[in-house]
Amino acid sequence: MTLAAWYLHDIGRLAKKLSREFGVLPYEKFVRDAKKIESAATKLVIMKEGWVWLPSKIRQHLVPIDWRAVIGKWDRDAGRRVGIDPRKLWDTIARKLPEMNRKIEALLES
Repeated sequence: MTLAAWYLHDIGRLAKKLSREFGVLPYEKFVRDAKKIESAATKLVIMKEGWVWLPSKIRQHLVPIDWRAVIGKWDRDAGRRVGIDPRKLWDTIARKLPEMNRKIEALLES
C-alpha cells in the first residue's frame, strides 16, 4: 500500500466517524454545544493533516473543503480554535464527508 493510500484510508476512517458522530445531529442541536463544535473541528484538523500530504492529483478527485472556515485557526491566547463557521462545519460533516468517503473508497478499490 502506498503512502497516499494510507492517508486516504485514514481520511476515510475519520470522515465516517465524524459523519456518524455529528452528521446525524440536527444543525440546531449541534450548534448549541460548544464541546461538539470543538471536538468536530479538532478531528477535522487531524483529517486536514493527512489531506495536505496527498498528491494534488488525488485531492482533485475528492470533495473540496473550505478548511479555514471549518477548522478556524488556533488562538494561543484563548487556548482554543477561533474563526470556525458552525454552519459550514456542520454542512461539511453532514453532506460533504459522506460523499468524500464514497470517493475515497472508489479510489482505494481502483
